[in-house]
Amino acid sequence: MSDTTTPATPTAPVAEQPKPAAPAAPETVEQRDAADAPLGQPGLKALQAERDRVTALENELKGFKPLREQMDALRGIFGDKAADPGKDIVTTLQEQVAEMRHDTLVERVARSHGINDDKDVAVLRAIKDESLMQQLAERLKASNTGPTSPAPDPSQGSAPISEQAAQDAAYAAFFPDTPRK
Repeated sequence: MSDTTTPATPTAPVAEQPKPAAPAAPETVEQRDAADAPLGQPGLKALQAERDRVTALENELKGFKPLREQMDALRGIFGDKAADPGKDIVTTLQEQVAEMRHDTLVERVARSHGINDDKDVAVLRAIKDESLMQQLAERLKASNTGPTSPAPDPSQGSAPISEQAAQDAAYAAFFPDTPRK
């Protein structure tokens, strides 16, 4: 293959053509809107009255520091949105209600099974399932069946004890819930 390209001929530089001038806009009389018109004496009075009213309201609101403190206290109670921006007040309240319902359930189960020890109640509180909580409460109730006060000693009375009363006291010490026949 042969190279059949012809050498480029130099071209003359293109002269810049003058740019056309922008067409002259027809001169029109400038029309003003009513909003651009000067206010006049009544407008200036109204504007000054509005500015005075706004200034008075701003001064009045500066005196509401107790209201701001109350709002800050409420923010502390219900949680600060800035601290957790993904949570809204409804979600926070739902969580608080769920927690209160669980605490009520724990107290009801503990009371119905006679569980008074704070450590046992804390163990029950850690359980979320009600049926499991009932089962554990039954176990805790069975382990807490010891006497809560010492048995009375009939020999410590003012009168001497009879032989039958001594036998009944000894029997009651060994078998506290069954009557003797």
